[in-house]
Amino acid sequence: MKNRLPSLLLGLLAAAGVLLGASASPAAADAGVGVVRHGALVSDANALIAEVRVSLNREARLFVEYDNPEAGRYRTALSAPGAAHLIPIVRLRPDTTYDYTIFVAGGREAAAGPGGRFTTGALPPQIATVPVRTTGRSSQPLILADFRRFGELAYLLFHDETGSIVWYNLEPYSIAPVDRLPGGNLIFLDGGRLTEMTALGEVVSQFGRGGQWGNPHHDVTVLEDGRVIYPSREILVLEDLANGSAAETTALVDHLRVWDPENGRVERVWDAKEAWDISDRRLHLSYDSRGRLRWTHLNSVSIGPRGNVILSLAGRNQVISLSPDFRTIEWQLGGPDSDFAFPNPGDRFYGQHTAAQLANGNVLLFDNGWDRPEAEGGRYSRALELRLDDHAAAIKVWEYRPDPGIYAHSFSSAYRLSNGNTLVRFSARERLTDALLVVEADAAGNELFRLEHLPWYAPVLEGYRAHGGIASIMGETMLRPPASAHVPAHAETVADGFTMVRTYWSAHAEIAAGERGAPTARAEFDLYLDETGAELIYRKEPCAPEDLQGRLYLHVFPADPSELAAHEQQSGFYNRGFFFREYGVLLRDGACVALVPLPAYKRGIARVRTGEFNGWNAEFKAGE
Repeated sequence: MKNRLPSLLLGLLAAAGVLLGASASPAAADAGVGVVRHGALVSDANALIAEVRVSLNREARLFVEYDNPEAGRYRTALSAPGAAHLIPIVRLRPDTTYDYTIFVAGGREAAAGPGGRFTTGALPPQIATVPVRTTGRSSQPLILADFRRFGELAYLLFHDETGSIVWYNLEPYSIAPVDRLPGGNLIFLDGGRLTEMTALGEVVSQFGRGGQWGNPHHDVTVLEDGRVIYPSREILVLEDLANGSAAETTALVDHLRVWDPENGRVERVWDAKEAWDISDRRLHLSYDSRGRLRWTHLNSVSIGPRGNVILSLAGRNQVISLSPDFRTIEWQLGGPDSDFAFPNPGDRFYGQHTAAQLANGNVLLFDNGWDRPEAEGGRYSRALELRLDDHAAAIKVWEYRPDPGIYAHSFSSAYRLSNGNTLVRFSARERLTDALLVVEADAAGNELFRLEHLPWYAPVLEGYRAHGGIASIMGETMLRPPASAHVPAHAETVADGFTMVRTYWSAHAEIAAGERGAPTARAEFDLYLDETGAELIYRKEPCAPEDLQGRLYLHVFPADPSELAAHEQQSGFYNRGFFFREYGVLLRDGACVALVPLPAYKRGIARVRTGEFNGWNAEFKAGE
């Protein structure tokens, strides 16, 4: 992986004289130290990272304060002694001008010295074009979250307390969980690889799949001693005829591994197949895109108040507690063989994420609500806190549900903050009009802060988790909090984006409601070719979640084959493979609709072929 902001590049640019606001005015608490030269440079690689370069007439330590009336005032960490300094500046807003002042430390105080000004750049279009709406103000100075459009690149983002983006990093497709190492570096899974990265985007280390690392997935948690615990899995081929499966079924079997960054050792500490019989099918079984059975589906690891290890097993609709030595299952909550009954069936959870045991012994989790029975409320998601009482009962003591409700069928998170509030992330959505949502809720379930991202068109927005409890990105100190949220240059467009999504959807409302005439073609789905040739619309009613699991293909034959790209000339058609959820939604009336964009050709489309890999097929001519 390439480093996102090489310090060497910044140093070379600064040395070449690419400096702003240069001044030779002396300033120091020690009158013998003076600033000879200084300047600021905003990175070409990242619009929200700058660097102030300072040359002194002799070695000293210094820091920089930077300020914008709306964005707040901040101070960098104190530098190491030296005569030449490159001071990174982070926690910046896009398209914003900052004034900076250099302070040279000496004796008990540091005196204000020379300064200058710099202006940050625009956000990358993948972020800038997504409408954002915020209400309220978070109690957290910073919120760390990941963000992506399904099937596209993913970002890590820091938001300030107003919801404004103040840091980002672009990473390859598969970002999910993230945590911070004791020194402040980020540790996260990137395409199934453990990756350590600085706040400047420099990759410190990265470990591939296989070998001692296993196949990391779904979570990464830094322990108090700096070691890192994460779920991994092995791939087993089972003879599974007794369970009604094929003679050979490929299964993903979870275990836990612990990595020690100090010595590089990785230890396998717990194995699901040693805890339960793998033939046990009292589970919420699901399969990945390659048809492999997800068995326990371990999706989060946290440490409880006694050093016990809390695991969320979505495949079992269950949370378990392991002893601190990983040898014993202390209790099982929910799912098969639960040690706790649910006096109120509506307190049960399904397909949960981010389970944690709080200091008071209660369990907090995000309840996705997979296949929740209608008698218990049906399809909705929530943050849920359960008390485990001495009579082996689990009782709801708190929950947060947005209004209107959201069914987040995957990902998502709920974390208890030190002030007693809860930070909740609702991710992949059921409907186009459901936002990718972050909420801070208080002990009464009231919203204190709400951050929404909404796509302009069909592709689903995803975000795995949102974290609070973070005071700084790179050791900086907040001297004055932001006064108001950032207003982007395209504010009107962003504000209109919410209307645009609904307008876009309503343009196909007749198809969505099943009120339009005969489809262009019929197969497993009814297929409608948009009059403009811009989209192919897939519709099915009734439609169940399992109807949407397969991978679809789309072949488009242009009227003029010469309009095909060079790599398509041999096959003679445009080819796209995709999952339904990339472009579609499951509607609450039981229908599902996907709006899939088609390539634009000057002479139009002659023929379309589509279907499901190893499943149904349909072909039709345009205009018929």
